[in-house]
Amino acid sequence: MTLFSQNEKLLQELRASGREQSFERSEFVYRSGDKAKGLYFVEEGLVGLSIVGPSGKEHLMRFFKANQVFGHRAILADQEHYHATTQVLEKTRVLFVPKETVKELLEKYPELYRLVVKQLAQELTNCEVQQVNVLDQQILPRVAQALVFLKDIRPDYRWTRSELASFCASTTSTVIKALAEIEYMGYIKQKGRDIHILDRAALIQMQFQNPGE
Repeated sequence: MTLFSQNEKLLQELRASGREQSFERSEFVYRSGDKAKGLYFVEEGLVGLSIVGPSGKEHLMRFFKANQVFGHRAILADQEHYHATTQVLEKTRVLFVPKETVKELLEKYPELYRLVVKQLAQELTNCEVQQVNVLDQQILPRVAQALVFLKDIRPDYRWTRSELASFCASTTSTVIKALAEIEYMGYIKQKGRDIHILDRAALIQMQFQNPGE
Protein backbone atom coordinates (compact mmCIF):
# COMPACT_ATOMS: atom_id res chain seq x y z
CA MET A 1 0.00 0.00 0.00
CA THR A 2 1.38 3.40 -0.97
CA LEU A 3 1.27 6.50 1.21
CA PHE A 4 -1.47 8.39 -0.60
CA SER A 5 -3.77 5.39 -0.91
CA GLN A 6 -4.26 5.55 2.86
CA ASN A 7 -6.01 8.93 2.88
CA GLU A 8 -9.14 9.05 0.75
CA LYS A 9 -9.93 12.68 1.66
CA LEU A 10 -6.61 13.89 0.29
CA LEU A 11 -7.05 11.76 -2.81
CA GLN A 12 -10.45 13.35 -3.44
CA GLU A 13 -8.96 16.83 -2.99
CA LEU A 14 -6.15 16.09 -5.42
CA ARG A 15 -8.58 14.72 -7.99
CA ALA A 16 -10.84 17.74 -7.60
CA SER A 17 -7.91 20.12 -8.05
CA GLY A 18 -6.08 18.26 -10.81
CA ARG A 19 -6.32 17.87 -14.56
CA GLU A 20 -6.09 14.36 -15.96
CA GLN A 21 -3.38 13.62 -18.51
CA SER A 22 -2.56 10.39 -20.32
CA PHE A 23 0.79 9.26 -21.70
CA GLU A 24 1.90 6.36 -23.85
CA ARG A 25 5.04 4.36 -23.20
CA SER A 26 8.30 6.24 -23.93
CA GLU A 27 6.62 9.67 -23.80
CA PHE A 28 8.17 12.32 -21.56
CA VAL A 29 6.11 14.00 -18.85
CA TYR A 30 8.80 16.63 -18.44
CA ARG A 31 12.52 16.96 -19.10
CA SER A 32 15.37 18.22 -17.00
CA GLY A 33 15.45 22.01 -17.22
CA ASP A 34 11.74 22.38 -18.00
CA LYS A 35 9.89 24.99 -15.95
CA ALA A 36 8.46 23.42 -12.80
CA LYS A 37 4.72 23.88 -13.28
CA GLY A 38 3.27 21.56 -10.67
CA LEU A 39 2.90 18.14 -9.13
CA TYR A 40 1.87 14.88 -10.80
CA PHE A 41 -0.18 12.20 -9.06
CA VAL A 42 -0.04 8.78 -10.70
CA GLU A 43 -3.49 7.24 -11.10
CA GLU A 44 -2.18 4.20 -12.98
CA GLY A 45 0.94 3.18 -14.82
CA LEU A 46 4.67 3.51 -14.20
CA VAL A 47 7.02 6.49 -14.62
CA GLY A 48 10.81 6.47 -14.42
CA LEU A 49 12.94 9.39 -13.26
CA SER A 50 16.39 9.75 -14.81
CA ILE A 51 19.36 12.11 -14.56
CA VAL A 52 22.13 12.62 -17.11
CA GLY A 53 25.60 12.48 -15.54
CA PRO A 54 28.65 14.57 -16.44
CA SER A 55 29.73 11.92 -18.95
CA GLY A 56 26.43 12.26 -20.80
CA LYS A 57 25.16 8.84 -19.69
CA GLU A 58 21.55 8.68 -18.54
CA HIS A 59 20.92 7.04 -15.15
CA LEU A 60 17.54 5.67 -14.10
CA MET A 61 17.19 6.75 -10.47
CA ARG A 62 13.72 5.76 -9.28
CA PHE A 63 10.18 4.84 -10.26
CA PHE A 64 6.73 6.20 -9.49
CA LYS A 65 3.69 3.93 -9.57
CA ALA A 66 -0.03 4.30 -8.77
CA ASN A 67 -0.84 6.55 -5.78
CA GLN A 68 2.60 8.16 -5.75
CA VAL A 69 3.51 11.72 -6.73
CA PHE A 70 6.43 13.21 -8.64
CA GLY A 71 7.49 16.76 -9.41
CA HIS A 72 7.13 17.45 -5.68
CA ARG A 73 10.81 18.05 -5.04
CA ALA A 74 10.88 21.19 -7.19
CA ILE A 75 7.86 22.58 -5.36
CA LEU A 76 9.15 21.92 -1.86
CA ALA A 77 12.58 23.31 -2.74
CA ASP A 78 10.94 26.28 -4.51
CA GLN A 79 12.95 25.51 -7.66
CA GLU A 80 12.06 27.15 -10.96
CA HIS A 81 12.98 24.12 -13.06
CA TYR A 82 12.84 20.34 -12.77
CA HIS A 83 16.21 18.77 -12.00
CA ALA A 84 15.52 15.45 -13.73
CA THR A 85 13.60 13.86 -16.60
CA THR A 86 10.48 11.74 -16.20
CA GLN A 87 9.61 9.21 -18.89
CA VAL A 88 6.65 6.85 -19.07
CA LEU A 89 7.59 3.15 -18.89
CA GLU A 90 4.08 1.86 -19.55
CA LYS A 91 0.78 3.49 -20.45
CA THR A 92 0.14 5.97 -17.66
CA ARG A 93 -2.62 8.25 -16.43
CA VAL A 94 -1.76 11.11 -14.08
CA LEU A 95 -3.42 14.07 -12.38
CA PHE A 96 -1.53 17.31 -12.89
CA VAL A 97 -1.97 19.84 -10.06
CA PRO A 98 -0.57 23.36 -10.74
CA LYS A 99 2.14 24.63 -8.43
CA GLU A 100 0.08 27.39 -6.79
CA THR A 101 -2.77 24.97 -6.13
CA VAL A 102 -0.34 22.52 -4.54
CA LYS A 103 0.97 25.24 -2.22
CA GLU A 104 -2.60 26.08 -1.18
CA LEU A 105 -3.34 22.42 -0.49
CA LEU A 106 -0.15 22.05 1.55
CA GLU A 107 -1.28 24.92 3.77
CA LYS A 108 -4.83 23.61 4.00
CA TYR A 109 -3.87 20.00 4.66
CA PRO A 110 -0.74 19.53 6.83
CA GLU A 111 -1.25 15.80 6.28
CA LEU A 112 -0.48 16.25 2.58
CA TYR A 113 2.82 17.92 3.46
CA ARG A 114 3.65 15.07 5.84
CA LEU A 115 2.92 12.44 3.19
CA VAL A 116 5.02 14.20 0.55
CA VAL A 117 7.95 14.56 2.96
CA LYS A 118 7.58 10.91 3.97
CA GLN A 119 7.75 9.84 0.32
CA LEU A 120 10.83 12.03 -0.13
CA ALA A 121 12.48 10.39 2.87
CA GLN A 122 11.78 6.93 1.48
CA GLU A 123 13.19 7.94 -1.92
CA LEU A 124 16.35 9.27 -0.25
CA THR A 125 16.79 6.04 1.70
CA ASN A 126 16.39 3.95 -1.46
CA CYS A 127 18.89 6.12 -3.34
CA GLU A 128 21.45 5.84 -0.55
CA VAL A 129 21.10 2.06 -0.45
CA GLN A 130 21.41 1.89 -4.24
CA GLN A 131 24.52 4.09 -4.20
CA VAL A 132 26.19 1.96 -1.52
CA ASN A 133 25.43 -1.19 -3.50
CA VAL A 134 26.94 0.32 -6.64
CA LEU A 135 30.10 1.30 -4.77
CA ASP A 136 30.38 -1.91 -2.77
CA GLN A 137 29.29 -4.66 -5.12
CA GLN A 138 30.44 -6.30 -8.29
CA ILE A 139 28.15 -6.44 -11.31
CA LEU A 140 26.52 -9.84 -10.62
CA PRO A 141 25.10 -8.87 -7.20
CA ARG A 142 24.00 -5.51 -8.60
CA VAL A 143 22.09 -7.14 -11.45
CA ALA A 144 20.60 -9.68 -9.04
CA GLN A 145 19.44 -6.87 -6.77
CA ALA A 146 17.97 -4.96 -9.70
CA LEU A 147 16.04 -8.00 -10.93
CA VAL A 148 14.49 -8.64 -7.52
CA PHE A 149 13.62 -4.98 -6.92
CA LEU A 150 12.25 -4.23 -10.39
CA LYS A 151 10.28 -7.46 -10.62
CA ASP A 152 8.77 -6.76 -7.20
CA ILE A 153 7.52 -3.29 -8.09
CA ARG A 154 6.23 -4.35 -11.53
CA PRO A 155 6.07 -8.16 -11.96
CA ASP A 156 4.44 -8.12 -15.41
CA TYR A 157 6.55 -5.38 -16.96
CA ARG A 158 9.12 -6.53 -19.52
CA TRP A 159 12.23 -4.71 -18.30
CA THR A 160 14.76 -4.11 -21.07
CA ARG A 161 18.46 -4.82 -20.69
CA SER A 162 19.06 -1.10 -21.19
CA GLU A 163 16.74 -0.23 -18.29
CA LEU A 164 18.48 -2.78 -16.07
CA ALA A 165 21.86 -1.33 -17.03
CA SER A 166 20.71 2.19 -16.22
CA PHE A 167 19.43 1.11 -12.82
CA CYS A 168 22.69 -0.77 -12.10
CA ALA A 169 24.88 2.14 -13.27
CA SER A 170 26.43 -0.17 -15.84
CA THR A 171 26.40 -0.75 -19.59
CA THR A 172 23.90 -2.80 -21.56
CA SER A 173 26.57 -5.19 -22.84
CA THR A 174 27.86 -5.81 -19.31
CA VAL A 175 24.35 -6.52 -18.03
CA ILE A 176 23.69 -8.93 -20.90
CA LYS A 177 26.81 -10.89 -19.96
CA ALA A 178 25.82 -10.85 -16.28
CA LEU A 179 22.32 -12.11 -17.09
CA ALA A 180 23.80 -14.95 -19.12
CA GLU A 181 25.98 -15.94 -16.16
CA ILE A 182 23.08 -15.75 -13.71
CA GLU A 183 20.99 -17.84 -16.09
CA TYR A 184 23.79 -20.41 -16.25
CA MET A 185 23.61 -20.59 -12.44
CA GLY A 186 19.97 -21.56 -12.79
CA TYR A 187 18.53 -18.52 -10.99
CA ILE A 188 16.71 -17.00 -13.98
CA LYS A 189 15.39 -18.01 -17.39
CA GLN A 190 15.57 -15.71 -20.41
CA LYS A 191 13.22 -16.06 -23.35
CA GLY A 192 13.54 -13.23 -25.80
CA ARG A 193 13.06 -10.02 -23.87
CA ASP A 194 11.34 -11.80 -20.96
CA ILE A 195 13.32 -12.58 -17.82
CA HIS A 196 11.76 -15.11 -15.44
CA ILE A 197 13.06 -15.43 -11.89
CA LEU A 198 13.44 -19.11 -10.94
CA ASP A 199 15.19 -18.73 -7.57
CA ARG A 200 14.46 -15.39 -5.87
CA ALA A 201 16.15 -16.42 -2.62
CA ALA A 202 19.38 -17.21 -4.47
CA LEU A 203 19.32 -13.80 -6.18
CA ILE A 204 18.90 -12.09 -2.82
CA GLN A 205 21.71 -14.16 -1.32
CA MET A 206 24.08 -13.02 -4.10
CA GLN A 207 23.93 -9.51 -2.66
CA PHE A 208 25.60 -10.71 0.54
CA GLN A 209 28.37 -12.75 -1.03
CA ASN A 210 31.90 -11.45 -1.27
CA PRO A 211 33.44 -11.07 -4.74
CA GLY A 212 34.93 -14.32 -5.93
CA GLU A 213 32.74 -16.55 -3.78
